[in-house]
Amino acid sequence: MIKDDRNYHQRLQEFCDCYLETDPKKELEKAAHGISGDPSGDLDELALKFLGLGIFYGATEKANKISFERSQEGKVLFSVESRGKYQLPPPSVQVADRIISIARSITHIDEAKGKEPVSFGMRNDRIDLTFDFDRKKAGETFSILFPKL
Repeated sequence: MIKDDRNYHQRLQEFCDCYLETDPKKELEKAAHGISGDPSGDLDELALKFLGLGIFYGATEKANKISFERSQEGKVLFSVESRGKYQLPPPSVQVADRIISIARSITHIDEAKGKEPVSFGMRNDRIDLTFDFDRKKAGETFSILFPKL
């Protein structure tokens, strides 16, 4: 068995790079409905794909932010603030939990609330994002803030 030494940040950038020639909204809709293209069904891979597509979609839409909200009851919302606020089909609860966990791992934020800048490479360019976390009794919100473009 080959050991994969790439960290989550690097793997996330690779997912974005892989999907740069696709329609991220269509790919997000497929991923939200469980059509992942990953025959192993690995939860990390599914979460990284959804997160990468979300970042790519936010960048192409010139979004102010995208957010994943998970309630204690297990409801997940995936919203985009761009030219107005709207929702896209969310990932499953398990994938949303893993997305939040991976994002916390990338930023090393364990506290209930926290913000951290993340430089994100996309092919020959980069985008400076801010990962924002807010955990309360009612649930948890993970937002990605985009720079003004």
